[in-house]
Amino acid sequence: MLLELSYPLDAAAPKWPTNPGEELEFVLAMDRGDNCFASTLHHHMHNGTHVDAPMHFYREGVSIDAIPIDKFYFDVPLILRVPKGRGEHVEIGELKEHEADIARADLLALYMGYADLRNRMPEAYIDAFPAMTPEAASYLRASFPKLKAVALDVVGADDPVTAGAACFPVHRALLAGEEPRPLLIFEDVDLARMWEHRSRIRTVCAFPMRYLGAEAAPVNMVAICGD
Repeated sequence: MLLELSYPLDAAAPKWPTNPGEELEFVLAMDRGDNCFASTLHHHMHNGTHVDAPMHFYREGVSIDAIPIDKFYFDVPLILRVPKGRGEHVEIGELKEHEADIARADLLALYMGYADLRNRMPEAYIDAFPAMTPEAASYLRASFPKLKAVALDVVGADDPVTAGAACFPVHRALLAGEEPRPLLIFEDVDLARMWEHRSRIRTVCAFPMRYLGAEAAPVNMVAICGD
């Protein structure tokens, strides 16, 4: 079974509050007398289910097109349920409780319970949503050499209230440097669905659109399930 973990994109999709919106513009349309439909998508790279590359916060960081394709394929995905409310944070101590499991994983999904709100209460989904602490992010990057990426069921890894003034410390901690290597960040992922089917998930792939020189890209994240 294939299980889609990405959300469909449209103009009403919840997003980081300062991001521009989405627009699908039909430049040709059969109901206007054209012989086909053809559209242009006006898309912001950080809307919807997407992946952040190191270039997002580092001038010398690698862009989305230069990341090896195997970095988007995960043989040992792990999802942890860490319930959080408005303005709360995933702390380093909560991760240390699962050290042995995280050490084996190449993808860590942190299910904070916010995927449950996305369709039902989209305004609550983007209002002071929970995030990671910088210390937790640094701990993941430094302590787990097999880990390639982190996936979150919120629209940003950083606290939306303090991120700007603090210069997005969680993003910087995860995406930094060559040694230890950067961790990719998948945001706005349907982790409620992943949690529901967690016992059957064998692998996860999340291949990006390869736009040359871009700092991020939309992805279609798919879990491959077995019996």
